[in-house]
Amino acid sequence: MATPNTYRARAHAVTDAPTDPVIGSRASIPDRWRRHRAQRQRRVIAQWLRRTANRGHDTDPIRRRREVLLHDRAVAVDRDLLEIASILECTPSADRSVITMLHALLADGCDSPLYNADIHISELRATLYHVRARLTTQP
Repeated sequence: MATPNTYRARAHAVTDAPTDPVIGSRASIPDRWRRHRAQRQRRVIAQWLRRTANRGHDTDPIRRRREVLLHDRAVAVDRDLLEIASILECTPSADRSVITMLHALLADGCDSPLYNADIHISELRATLYHVRARLTTQP
């Protein structure tokens, strides 16, 4: 006893899917790739900002001893870090210099006010203020 083919009608419905004319052009593929990469980079930086803000409240002395993050500074600016992360995720296109500035703030252990105790905390606040201002004034 054979079972009837129930998938025949479904296969025809899939072929009638609308196509975007922009997808077919070769010039738009690198542009779409760049946009996708920029979106991913913004999401990664936003996650990194949130993780840094949350790590400032860690009370485990063993974990804190292994990190180079200055926890008192991270606690002092945790609201700013979280606000910049949310703005960064909601912004459709961010200036490349802002992303570079945030990456340097989070990754550079020598020149970042988050990791270097010799740099005054006012530099950290000024950097975050400048980043927030650049992100909110973009069209």
